[in-house]
Amino acid sequence: MAKLVPFPTRRVTRFAERLLVLSASRERLSKPAWANRPVPSEPLGNMLQRLALQRPVAVLLLENIVAEMLAMIDRA
Repeated sequence: MAKLVPFPTRRVTRFAERLLVLSASRERLSKPAWANRPVPSEPLGNMLQRLALQRPVAVLLLENIVAEMLAMIDRA
């Protein structure tokens, strides 16, 4: 039987905290003009579906990071 790797719960929590801090500091700075913002090649849902087919574990990790970020926002 294959050796199971434990899920990195502490890393997910720390990463979510860092992302929230970075996004909050970005909002406090002057907002950039997005006149020349590139259009994404495909919507986020399509990219996640492709990622789910190629690397399902990565989607699980992203899902947990987003869930942790939302929980932190709700607690604040």
